[in-house]
Amino acid sequence: MNYDIVILYSGGADSRLMLEFAKDFGLKPYCVMIDYGQLNIVELKFARSHLESLMIDSQTIKIQDLKIDSGLTGSGIKDETGKVHEMHVPGRNTMFLSIAYSIAESKGIDTIWIGSDWDDRLNLFPDCYHEYIEAINETYKIAGPNPIKVEAPLSGLTKINIISMLKTKGIEEHEIYSGYGEHA
Repeated sequence: MNYDIVILYSGGADSRLMLEFAKDFGLKPYCVMIDYGQLNIVELKFARSHLESLMIDSQTIKIQDLKIDSGLTGSGIKDETGKVHEMHVPGRNTMFLSIAYSIAESKGIDTIWIGSDWDDRLNLFPDCYHEYIEAINETYKIAGPNPIKVEAPLSGLTKINIISMLKTKGIEEHEIYSGYGEHA
């Protein structure tokens, strides 16, 4: 099977909009979901079910024994009120992109999409910054026999923009799911 793009897919608003963009552009996506020990594993089940219902080819990669504490992994660091604290998972996007790169190279795909958006920059997630994407692209130009490009098509959009764009496509909040413990 020939694919045009690898999409790092979670079932949340960002990845869902990227999937919609791929369909709009006539691209054949291959979606990659990653089980990195996140506390909210329902996210992956939701994503897998959604992709199966659309008959989109995908795979789930499981990273075992990753002992990292954050608001999303390990002990689920929370503040004094019980709310999730420190959403950043150290090295998460670097791991995800490395896995996506390996899959892309093995399938002859030259483009990877990651759902970094403007809110990620505002929340100080460095591995979502435009500068990070540029740097990883320099590495991926020489990492294998053929260059593979990482794109962040949502980088200038806020979550509000993304949700609004999904609604214009007829996609409601119950059709997306976030590992942050809530829809979107």
